[in-house]
Amino acid sequence: MGFGKELRSSHDALLKLQDWELRLLETVKKFMALRIKSDKEYASTLQNLCNQMDKESALPLDYISNVSNSWLHLVQQTEQLSKIMKTHAEELNAGPLHRLTTLIKDKQHVKKSYNNIHQQIEAEMNKVSKTELEKLKSSYKQLTKEVNSAKEKFKDASTKGKETEKARDRYDKANMKLHILHNQYVLAVKGAQLHQHQYYDSTLPLLLDSLQKMQEEMIQALKGIFAEYCQITSLVSEEIVAVHKELETCVEEINPSTEYENFIEKHRTEETREPDIEFDTSLLEEIENLQANEIMWNNLTADSLNSMLKTATEELSQTQQSLLTKEEQLSKLEVNLEESASTCEKKSDAVLLLSQKQAIEELKQSIEQLKCAESKLSAQKMLLDQKIQQNEGKEPPPVVNYEEDARSVCSVDKKEKVSKFDTFRHSIAGIIRSPKSMLGSSSLLDGISAIEKPLSEQDWYHGAIPRVEAQELLKQQGDFLVRESHGKPESI
Repeated sequence: MGFGKELRSSHDALLKLQDWELRLLETVKKFMALRIKSDKEYASTLQNLCNQMDKESALPLDYISNVSNSWLHLVQQTEQLSKIMKTHAEELNAGPLHRLTTLIKDKQHVKKSYNNIHQQIEAEMNKVSKTELEKLKSSYKQLTKEVNSAKEKFKDASTKGKETEKARDRYDKANMKLHILHNQYVLAVKGAQLHQHQYYDSTLPLLLDSLQKMQEEMIQALKGIFAEYCQITSLVSEEIVAVHKELETCVEEINPSTEYENFIEKHRTEETREPDIEFDTSLLEEIENLQANEIMWNNLTADSLNSMLKTATEELSQTQQSLLTKEEQLSKLEVNLEESASTCEKKSDAVLLLSQKQAIEELKQSIEQLKCAESKLSAQKMLLDQKIQQNEGKEPPPVVNYEEDARSVCSVDKKEKVSKFDTFRHSIAGIIRSPKSMLGSSSLLDGISAIEKPLSEQDWYHGAIPRVEAQELLKQQGDFLVRESHGKPESI
């Protein structure tokens, strides 16, 4: 059983556990301080008694008394006991109590570090999987409305023949913004998917396993402190020896690897995770030509995709370099820890290694977060690479066919437009044909023949060309042409 597998949703319980253990350590510290004070006072009391007995026993006697000698020897041994008790109190203060104080500080640091990292990765998870996606989805919906509005205004302008170019430019800009945002949303969804999987499969379990490892290390250190306390305070009387044997047995029963089994069993939670993050296809219901999870490469997004690829490549390179640096630091810290561990002589010296072990665990957390970032950036870069390589050397396709959009507004059938022109053409032909005497020359007859041709075959018919281009074709006085108007598509 382990924290990383069993306690992924037990953050509050873990904080309460650490608070309870800190209170317990403070109680142990208070107890040891009082024991030291008591032993010192006891040693001082014994010393004062011995000093007083020495003065009273120094009276001159006329004979040598065996009882007096025995008594003096007893007092001397009691004085020796006083010195031993004082020495033990000083050793208890310099050893177990000092180590316990250090352990409390380290445990407070472990708790703070765990809570800070947990808050950080939770905040990052919420930001990537919820906040940023919701923001992009909101912008997506807004830009979809703007595109549809710009499209309607463009159609309206095309129908009325007013400010068509300006309406088309607004329509173009709205489409560009939407397509760029679409690509950003696709990348964000991909990054959030990987971040979510990394969080549940690696980041959170690693943090919890790291906490369990440090918890067990501190239990091991506390076990060493208890053992040293028992050794220092142990006396030679059979009664006290028996008591301390029981204490030592209790200490030996401490097993860091099984310490938290009961706690885990009590607070076990079923593994839960948020549903997989998917592209919200409802965003596409009111817009055309956009595909879910598909990078859009066209004349509106080609430049931005190249810029995104450049940015993703640079960020990935920086992340990989940071990851390499952190891994080198981790190797050095692990070597230093092995060297420090080899110099430990007492069991309680394990406390002195806790700060180094915690630094290693914190560095592992940083490395794991960098790996998560590397995974996201690599996937996003791959999406961009694939799209750009697929279209390498090609011209980006246009997003909007403005001619078709303009013509689609008109409900007048093309045959109706031809009919109007035919009516006009036959009217002119009738006038020319009416009195034969008016056909004064062969050129006039040629003109009549030309009028009989279909509209599309006339030299002066140029189809749907812009006004600017039409003006450039009219170079001399008397030149004329017929074109389909952008402003009034039903007109000739």
